[in-house]
Amino acid sequence: MDNILKSKKHIVLFVAPAFLVFVIFGLFPIIYNFVLSLYRTDLMSQGVFIGLKNYSNLLHDKIFLMSLRNNLLMVVGSFLAHMPIALFLANLLFHKIKGSSFFQSVFFLPSVVCGVAVGLTWTFIYNSEFGMVNSLLDFLNLAGLKHQWLSDENTVIFAIIVVVMWQYVGYHMVIQLAAMKNIPPSLYEVAAIDGASKWQQFILLTLPLIKPILKVDAILIITGSLKYFDLVFAMTGGGPSHASEVLSTYMYYQGFRTMKYGYASTIGSVLLILCAISIGICNVAFKSEAVEY
Repeated sequence: MDNILKSKKHIVLFVAPAFLVFVIFGLFPIIYNFVLSLYRTDLMSQGVFIGLKNYSNLLHDKIFLMSLRNNLLMVVGSFLAHMPIALFLANLLFHKIKGSSFFQSVFFLPSVVCGVAVGLTWTFIYNSEFGMVNSLLDFLNLAGLKHQWLSDENTVIFAIIVVVMWQYVGYHMVIQLAAMKNIPPSLYEVAAIDGASKWQQFILLTLPLIKPILKVDAILIITGSLKYFDLVFAMTGGGPSHASEVLSTYMYYQGFRTMKYGYASTIGSVLLILCAISIGICNVAFKSEAVEY
């Protein structure tokens, strides 16, 4: 086995199938998408090469700018909710409170439900006539706060962000909880002997040791927020009047409704660039040295 692992031919032989799949289904579509963004085309007729014209048009596209703003709001909202709330819940369950396993399952459950199903369910919850939100406000004698949550351009994107927070906080909690369980218990025993409180142990011991996992989790939160499609499409379809449009739904709108595939590819390229930038920022912000126990 050692001789096989030392042979470059054998290494190439083992890696080649996976690399080929990556090239065909990963690298090639990215390159093709970028090339397509340089054309004005509906894929039905001969495309017209227009260079970077599609990219310059994005800067003057009010709906694109609104979609970008909505995506950034989702990134900020998701990060501020998922990271601290997931950390709080993970740390709470890490100390093995009664029913810890049950609560892990309950918090994680929404993240495995299909996004379309979640979107349709919350559409009923937000319904202005019989929805749970307005019914609860009636029950609490707060009828003055009742609202058409998904029909108002000023509230629709924030209503969707609440659903995103609800659906995925358990997912990120499980990731962080797994990182905490990987820390040797002896370190906490030593800290307790030295007189460190639970809060001090969390700040000075837990957080530094799970920082590499927090980086991965931050990347998942940000890139996931940039790529949301099914939930938004199921709840509002980007409406009303494109007020809840995000980059992925606007890309779908341009590609499959207006048949501007070159322009849609441009939006896809911008989305890829934003994801790459966010990964770079997370790598810098969560930079840490490897820890050996």
